[in-house]
Amino acid sequence: MLNMNKPTILHLTTSLGRGGKERQLATIVNYSDETHNTIWSFNDRITGYLGDPAKIKVFKSKNVVRMLLELRSIIREQKPDIIYAWASLPFALASIAVSGRGPKIINGSIRHGIFNRSFHGHFRRWLLQRSKYIVANSYAGLRANGIKKGYVLYNGIDPRFDKANWPKEPQKPTNRVLNLLSIANLVPYKDYFTVLEALKKVKDDGLGFSYFIIGEGPLRNEIETRIKELGLSKMVQLLGRVSNPENYLNEADIFIHSSKGEGCSNAILEAMYMALPVVASDTGGTSEIVGSNAMLFEYKNIRQLYEAIKKLLQDENLRKDMAEESYRIARSRFSLSSMLDKYNSIVTEILADK
Repeated sequence: MLNMNKPTILHLTTSLGRGGKERQLATIVNYSDETHNTIWSFNDRITGYLGDPAKIKVFKSKNVVRMLLELRSIIREQKPDIIYAWASLPFALASIAVSGRGPKIINGSIRHGIFNRSFHGHFRRWLLQRSKYIVANSYAGLRANGIKKGYVLYNGIDPRFDKANWPKEPQKPTNRVLNLLSIANLVPYKDYFTVLEALKKVKDDGLGFSYFIIGEGPLRNEIETRIKELGLSKMVQLLGRVSNPENYLNEADIFIHSSKGEGCSNAILEAMYMALPVVASDTGGTSEIVGSNAMLFEYKNIRQLYEAIKKLLQDENLRKDMAEESYRIARSRFSLSSMLDKYNSIVTEILADK
């Protein structure tokens, strides 16, 4: 039987596969002890990061009208205190389904730090302008959508990425080839081509390195072709999807992330928790989550990226200082407990609002 002192949160999502949104949602449901959390998915029951599959349920119908009727039935039966909609369509349906003195609705559809000038982007902004409660994962995302009031819930890092939980490594030879690492899907949004062009310049300078890419996607063939054209085949490895990215982070020396516009990048945070210096594009909310542990470059600026990578490859003391700062920031600002505390405070504040 439910503890009636705990608020009940009904999470609505389009899916629970792989991605930053899905990971944050699953982490909340896995670890939050101060709220009752259930998930209803529109499309699938892929548990992804979810520990207990019983906590996710799937709508029977894919027809929007029938889904709306089903949602009304779910609300009547579960009587949630809050509906947390993690995308635009779930929020739109929840807004229609709730009438009178129903549960409060959170619009959690902001997941990037830039505005997407597409139909969906404009539709999301239109809904956001009509939302009373908004939770984003970066202040950049709020600003990009013209939102002046809203909550920010930064991602929390899974403890398995905590460098302190890994065995101490023996002293590595100073003349060894350094390992560079990126973790991101092989899609246009993640700008791998700029990284490869920058690495070609690094190679031409006579500097050795190994670059590992974790991720999969539709651009794999194009990226493989470009690697060959640039003469980087012996230095770059596409690893595809892996179940243990923490192992590769533990072996890496520098983390590289080039993206058109993150909100709060899980990949960057995990690299920080594994005590890595970061080189990242200065877009979206990235500048909110890093400090002197990172070198930021203008998106698609090959020369800036090249100079940052070259500097880190050549300066061991700088790598060490940035690595220590990465770990300090990750532990102090982006721990799992920090995210859950913020989540619970947001829920409490919204419930108290009249």
